[in-house]
Amino acid sequence: MALIFVFIMAFVAVSFLFLLPILFSLQAVGSLFVYPRQLAAMFGNKILRRNHALEHATIAVMMEREPGRKFNGFSTDEGFFVQGVRSLEEVDSAAREALKRLRSGESKLAVHRNCGTTIVAANLLAAVFFLAALGVGLYLGGNALYALILLGILLSFALRVPLSLLLQRFVTTDSDLTNAEVGWVEPARPQDLRGGILGILLAASTVQVRVFHTDPEAVEIVRDDETVAR
Repeated sequence: MALIFVFIMAFVAVSFLFLLPILFSLQAVGSLFVYPRQLAAMFGNKILRRNHALEHATIAVMMEREPGRKFNGFSTDEGFFVQGVRSLEEVDSAAREALKRLRSGESKLAVHRNCGTTIVAANLLAAVFFLAALGVGLYLGGNALYALILLGILLSFALRVPLSLLLQRFVTTDSDLTNAEVGWVEPARPQDLRGGILGILLAASTVQVRVFHTDPEAVEIVRDDETVAR
């Protein structure tokens, strides 16, 4: 009886591994209905793109100061968040140095290989390669289809970082921070992280950097004292 159970579990595991590339590819195809629209919306929001660039640059400066430390971040219209920090002061100092260096022409600080855009790039590539594999597989015969799907997944992971860097450079970031200023750095609130219990835990090591833009495309920010800043 135990041997039969082991055989069944092994069969299920092998079947799952066999289907995993197909399931991943199908999920990636679904992303074609989401990610292009999100990228287009971000491309049209210069304030968010500039905050995203400053977020990357700030994290890059912090990693230069302490190699090996791990940080996460995400941007909003009001600024950006950095997770994994020890104090407000270290982020404030890094953000101001990052702003200064971006203004002086170090635009490479605005892109980062570990940005979430890399996940987007991997899914988009996997979707395109999967659809191409279907077309070629149907033309060549079903025997080659699975091998083409595997090849497409391998290519999507191999090319995801170069594509991510291109997307960041031209779509999701804008290193022109001539009219931007770092406002203040404050502890993040759990509700800002939208993570339930996990958000409460992350808030202990997360700060928010407020960024103000003085150009005509700037957004208004209403602070707690009900004053409006740009």
